[in-house]
Amino acid sequence: MFSQSLTRPLFKSFTAPVSPFGFTGIFARGYKVRSAVKKFCSECYIVRRKGKVFVLCKANKKHKQRQG
Repeated sequence: MFSQSLTRPLFKSFTAPVSPFGFTGIFARGYKVRSAVKKFCSECYIVRRKGKVFVLCKANKKHKQRQG
């Protein structure tokens, strides 16, 4: 009925090679948005910027929080 050129796409979709370890992109850890922020360790410190309260930590980046 239909020729193969009409049923198949002209170009194959280009996909990036997948690593066996999962996603290997550039990681940028965002903020946890919470109504009440608190320090998790002794390295955490509180900063106020643009009317918002942030908790930042140099020891563990998972501790980053933003009050919202």
